[in-house]
Amino acid sequence: MKRINKKGFTLIETIVAFAIIGIILVVALIGFNTIANVDRRAQDWNLADQNIETMIAQGESKADSELTIDGVVLEISIGGDNTATINGKILTFTDEGSGRQIQIFQPNPN
Repeated sequence: MKRINKKGFTLIETIVAFAIIGIILVVALIGFNTIANVDRRAQDWNLADQNIETMIAQGESKADSELTIDGVVLEISIGGDNTATINGKILTFTDEGSGRQIQIFQPNPN
């Protein structure tokens, strides 16, 4: 009796291999989609932040709202317990394109 030299994969082995490859591809696509979404949101946030900072620096935009805060306490502890009181206001700016907001504390000049 002559033996048959079997080369290659059986049908079961091929199906299992394709199933494993399919699972890996699904996980990779979900991960890639998540990374792309986070990257897009980060780029949108950075662009809105840059636009707001540019408007503030050029004096093109006034704050949407001002909240005056008196007696903000800044505690500094470098070699001891030193405290300083700073009066100022919080300015809120909104980027018209994205609707994102940034709040800035502006101390009083005196």
